[in-house]
Amino acid sequence: MAIPQDRDIDALKASLSDWMNTRPGVSDAEVSFLVNPEASGFSNETLVCDAAYTRDGQTRDSGIVVRKRPTDYAIFPTYDMSVQYRSMQNMAACGSVPVPEILWVEDTGDVLGEPFFIMERLHGRVPSDNPPFFSEGWVFEASPEQQAELYNSSVDTLAAVARTDWKANGFDFVERPQYGGPGFAQQLGYQRYYAGWAAEDRPKPLIDAALDWFDANDPSGSMPTELNWGDARPSNLMYGDDFKVMAVFDWEMADLGPGEVDLGWFLYMNRFLSEGAGISWLPGFADREGTIARWEQAMGRTAEHVDYFEAWGCLRFCIIMVAIVNMQVKYGALSAEEGSYYEQNNPSTQMLAQYLGLPAPE
Repeated sequence: MAIPQDRDIDALKASLSDWMNTRPGVSDAEVSFLVNPEASGFSNETLVCDAAYTRDGQTRDSGIVVRKRPTDYAIFPTYDMSVQYRSMQNMAACGSVPVPEILWVEDTGDVLGEPFFIMERLHGRVPSDNPPFFSEGWVFEASPEQQAELYNSSVDTLAAVARTDWKANGFDFVERPQYGGPGFAQQLGYQRYYAGWAAEDRPKPLIDAALDWFDANDPSGSMPTELNWGDARPSNLMYGDDFKVMAVFDWEMADLGPGEVDLGWFLYMNRFLSEGAGISWLPGFADREGTIARWEQAMGRTAEHVDYFEAWGCLRFCIIMVAIVNMQVKYGALSAEEGSYYEQNNPSTQMLAQYLGLPAPE
């Protein structure tokens, strides 16, 4: 669950309404309802709003979604909101992947205390991580044919991201040359830095051993550098009534590397939410081999080193879990002793040891 934030809801609605009315071409803006979804995640503060406004003479009343930089604890060392909204703006411009329209950006923090951006509110369905959509909810209750439509559309979307010409469409802003490079080498360097930051000098023997293994076995030198969405999983997708993808969210982890980075993350996260939680695979979802075959068909090339990049997804999630445990300790959801244990020994670290043949946490 996301950590709740204390807010004066009426003050937030008034601040948003007043600020929207200062945007060029906007008048009569009113935010009438605002909620922070419980399952909105750890890396953003997300506010879903009923709102009406007039823009360039046309009335809009479908609502808005506000993505705000976390006020207190953030699970990433740096948090650049522009990576999210610029990714969606560029994707909208090239038209290869469906994304919500970015309406406005406030990057000073003067209005809500932290920078934020506002995007259009779309009306579809998003699978839940908590509880996992493998165990209950509308995906679980769907027919195998509907589940297959959802799953195949998701895999096709991963491939569409990777096929996007990142140079021609201005995605160079996702590069992080301070960590290495170009391409996947930056991800290797960044994750080593991120792991140290998240652990705050606490020992992390399994993660350190895994980082060394990935450095020593990096296959990316002979692979293409492509656009990575970074958080490729069904819970970051919105689906229409036809069970096809209608929007892609959560671009804060966008990066460059082989498209197999997203494929591996997708494979791992679905395995984590099913097998890692002791839940059966859904009957309409393709198995691992079928998923890879579908991705290859959509990409028009053979997938390479999938085992490496699936395990890489597991390591990335292990590091994120360290940061999330820190946040839980900070907010009192876990004691310091519980946090110290859980960041070392959890389903994800057990799976990482299994992937790499390393000693499992005791």
